[in-house]
Amino acid sequence: MKYAIFSDIHGNFPALEAALSDAKKKGADKFLFLGDYYSLFPWGNEVAELIRGLEDSAVVICGNGENRLINLRTQNQAEWTHEQFKMLYWSYQALKPENLEYLTTLPESTVVSDNGINIYLAHSISLPPKIRLKYFHSLSFRALMEEAPFSHEEYLALAREELLSQPDALEAIDSLPEGIYLFGHNHLQFHMEYKGRIFINPGSCGVACDFDTSAAYTLLEQTDGEWHIIEKRVEYDIDTTAQSLRSSDFNAQAPVWSRIIERQLKTGKEGLGCFVRHLIATAKELGQGEKVPVSNDVWEAAVLTWRDE
Repeated sequence: MKYAIFSDIHGNFPALEAALSDAKKKGADKFLFLGDYYSLFPWGNEVAELIRGLEDSAVVICGNGENRLINLRTQNQAEWTHEQFKMLYWSYQALKPENLEYLTTLPESTVVSDNGINIYLAHSISLPPKIRLKYFHSLSFRALMEEAPFSHEEYLALAREELLSQPDALEAIDSLPEGIYLFGHNHLQFHMEYKGRIFINPGSCGVACDFDTSAAYTLLEQTDGEWHIIEKRVEYDIDTTAQSLRSSDFNAQAPVWSRIIERQLKTGKEGLGCFVRHLIATAKELGQGEKVPVSNDVWEAAVLTWRDE
């Protein structure tokens, strides 16, 4: 069985379409999806319908984005006046009822068995809360990369070394049953093997944060008793995607977020998290603490002072 693993599409339908087409050409039999299918681009419906159309050849779990949809279902939309959440509000309201139902009923995790080997699917890897890994966080990855650029091969070695050098992380890993662990969430493509365990993050298919603008996914296949992992990057028409984003109702309703997303799309650099950090800092400066959502006055002040070079 050859698996194609996808995560963090975030509504970028052109990227998913290109990556999925490539995976099919490479002979993938099964498609594993690790969550976050909508919200940063205006094509959440198209993404959901493409995945749904795969039927039994796909195994699909939810991400933290889908959990936000569940929370939004219980809210009074008349109170949706916060500029900070305009992107989320629009994305929720744009989803067709059948796609909203599909995305809000996905399981949190699941296990696929292949010849007695368990493949564990989750949106994010579970480690003790006090563990802080700079090579596994997109904001610190950007800072490290801008300070002293490194290749992807160097990144894989540095990230592995960091993970295995922390006693608490090592203890958590050693406590896991042998098998294959798939996770996404941080938008950084990664894999490693360690003592009968394989860890794979396919990266973000829709919004990469590793200075590579192509769509990411990973192939996994067992041949002759050995597992083979191939990280894939697929080019697609980013200029046309950006143009379509600018001309969308999504952009009209959430222009600040749309502008930040377009820049990240074209550079492969973490931008959304940088702006959120600036937004929180602005709220503190104006005496509003870390309350979420921030007031619209704080939002406007943050937008006026935001610079991302």
